[in-house]
Amino acid sequence: MMRWLRSSLPARAGLAVILIAVLALASSLSAGLIAWFSQGDAAAINTAGSVRMETYHLSWKLAAGATGEEILAITDSLQTRLNSQSLKAVLEDGPTTALQISYGQIQQQWNEDLRPALERGDAAYFQAQALSFVEQLNHFVDLLQRQSEQKQGWQQVIQGLALFTTMIVLLLGLYELQYGVVTPLKELVDATQRFRRGDFKVRVNHQSQDELGQLAMSFNAMAETIEDSHRTLESQVQQKTLNLQQANAALELLYQSSRSLATRLANAEGLDELIRRFQQRLPGLRLSLCLQGQLHAPAQQLLALHGANIREVCASSDCATCQKHHKASPQTFSISNQGSELGELKAHFVDGHPTQAWETQLIQALANLIGTSLSLKRQREQDHRLLLLDERTIIARELHDSLAQALSYMKLQVSRLQTLMRRGEPIETLENVTAELREGLNNAYRQLRELLTTFRLQIHDAGLVQELKDTAEEFSRRGECQVHLHVDALAFQLSASEQIHILQITREALSNCLRHAHAQNAWLQLRQDGETVRLIVEDDGRGFSGNVDQREHHGLKIMDERARSLRGQLEIVSREPQGTRVQLEFQPEFLGQKTEGSVT
Repeated sequence: MMRWLRSSLPARAGLAVILIAVLALASSLSAGLIAWFSQGDAAAINTAGSVRMETYHLSWKLAAGATGEEILAITDSLQTRLNSQSLKAVLEDGPTTALQISYGQIQQQWNEDLRPALERGDAAYFQAQALSFVEQLNHFVDLLQRQSEQKQGWQQVIQGLALFTTMIVLLLGLYELQYGVVTPLKELVDATQRFRRGDFKVRVNHQSQDELGQLAMSFNAMAETIEDSHRTLESQVQQKTLNLQQANAALELLYQSSRSLATRLANAEGLDELIRRFQQRLPGLRLSLCLQGQLHAPAQQLLALHGANIREVCASSDCATCQKHHKASPQTFSISNQGSELGELKAHFVDGHPTQAWETQLIQALANLIGTSLSLKRQREQDHRLLLLDERTIIARELHDSLAQALSYMKLQVSRLQTLMRRGEPIETLENVTAELREGLNNAYRQLRELLTTFRLQIHDAGLVQELKDTAEEFSRRGECQVHLHVDALAFQLSASEQIHILQITREALSNCLRHAHAQNAWLQLRQDGETVRLIVEDDGRGFSGNVDQREHHGLKIMDERARSLRGQLEIVSREPQGTRVQLEFQPEFLGQKTEGSVT
């Protein structure tokens, strides 16, 4: 029972209310009972007082000499009052009480002394006994009053005890309310407010077996669980943030490395530096890059890079016993591009933990970047070989079409001169042949100088527009022809090969203006018309004629070959009212369209 009361706050409150109600009911019942028991006391006192008055009345009648009938009537009235029920009602407690004894003495004196005296008519005796009778009545009334006062005292004591007990219960209830309800609730509210402000370490110190104690225990358990969850969440957030920072640093490195590898060829030193920096972005990561050489014929020996300026050349059979990954089973990533295997990248962490998904994706991105850079290096080398072969072919063709023909012509002239000398031809004839040889040598020397100038030509960092400006100024200074330049800004960048071909065709056309057209003005234009780039070189010279010696116009064939290399169209027509118009149209490689060129 006590354990149940200690563990239940409503039970204690209900018990206090029941106690107060019981005390109030007991006080009311006691007051009612006492009032019910005391309801005949006043009537008995009045009756006793009336008996006393009747005694005085008889004494006065006797002294006044009243008639017997009057004395008898008063005597009967006194006897009736003395035997009334109101007096007997207060005598039911028992025969041994003082009130019962006093009443018995009054009855005895009345029946033995006063009533016989009245019947004898002995007034003197009656009056003599009347005083003691009245004293007996006064004593009886005094006992009645004491009895009534005693009952009222009991009622006051009962009510006082009930009130005192009620106050004790109330005080105990207030104490329990203050320290068992108000204080814990206040502490709980304060704890919840602090908890809501982010103080997850707050706890409720109230300890009891009742509902508030259980609530405090539940709050503490909940706070501890939330604090643990918050601590775990903070740890996870910090770990995720660290992972994101590392991933961001690795992605930034991959981005910077891709830009760097796009501008320069990949080599062992650059790849080793890339691996070293990538390992710094992911602490604890160890990488080994194994390159197998040729695409279609893998080498028997592999080149291994570990990102620490350590370069090893080992056999493919040594991978199983590699000391760089002997403590953990490495994860292997293929280095490939467009289905061609170039090598593999091995990765593991020094603490032995398996790679997470985001780490695997980053390492795979690094492997793809290395594969792309190696493939790009080989593609650039292949393009460089093709360009070199193309340039050598052009050089050979230009040497054949210019200097070789001039030397062949001079060889024929030398043979002619020898024949004429054997025949004994006159000196004048020999001098003519010698003059033709001298002119052929001069032409060959001039063509050689032009070829050397052409072969040394290159595009500087300023770009094609600046080279066209420099070319226009150069040809304006070399002769009497003034070159006028107009160049449109292109929406895209021409390739290096396209820029070289445009510049060569421009120089050849301007050279023809100076040597053959004898023009005073030349107009050089480079424009963009939709997806077509158009180069126009015009002059106001003597115009183009088909009867010109082809040995002096081998540059037309060179321009033709360059136009075909651009997969464009070269058109050479007369200009109205005079002069020549050279026009080249082609679609750049940047736009991805390739069309066969033609020469008109």
